[in-house]
Amino acid sequence: MKHAISVYLQTDAQLAERIRVDLRSLERRMSQPQTFCLSPADIHKGLPQIAKAKGLLANWQHRDRRTYTEAVTNALALVGWMEVYYDTGNAGGLWENRKAFLTTRAGALLGDFRKTIGRTKLIKEASGATHRLLGRDFVHHANTIYGKDFWSSPVSTHDGLSLTLRDYTRMALKAAGLLSC
Repeated sequence: MKHAISVYLQTDAQLAERIRVDLRSLERRMSQPQTFCLSPADIHKGLPQIAKAKGLLANWQHRDRRTYTEAVTNALALVGWMEVYYDTGNAGGLWENRKAFLTTRAGALLGDFRKTIGRTKLIKEASGATHRLLGRDFVHHANTIYGKDFWSSPVSTHDGLSLTLRDYTRMALKAAGLLSC
């Protein structure tokens, strides 16, 4: 899905430049101070979910040396994945809870609170609510920057067939043997 995003952006230089500028601005605005980093020992029941979410984001940016842009791109890929795999509404309970599932999975990219001391790894799992808080922002920013209908963008194949980016990605996944339906 991430590959499909980059390939599509290569076809429209003007859109790619606008998105790059928007993401750079978002990156500066969403940067957390290094003092917000949290270790497993800092996590307790009295700490609000928003503080845990900000701590996970600070860990992602400073300890893992990852960017907010990576998280937003991952969220956009998850949106596309859900549209490809669960587009009919026949996915049972997931279809009813798809937004909560999407935001939780988008936030789960940042992982948990962890620290290594010598050979001992300390891990404190972040709750689904903490991941959902982060994921909600990632999905919102992905929809704002790329457009809510990004996966419905028109594309055409080399033989002149006109499709949406979602349908083209579905066909590519089927051809690669990664999608059976």
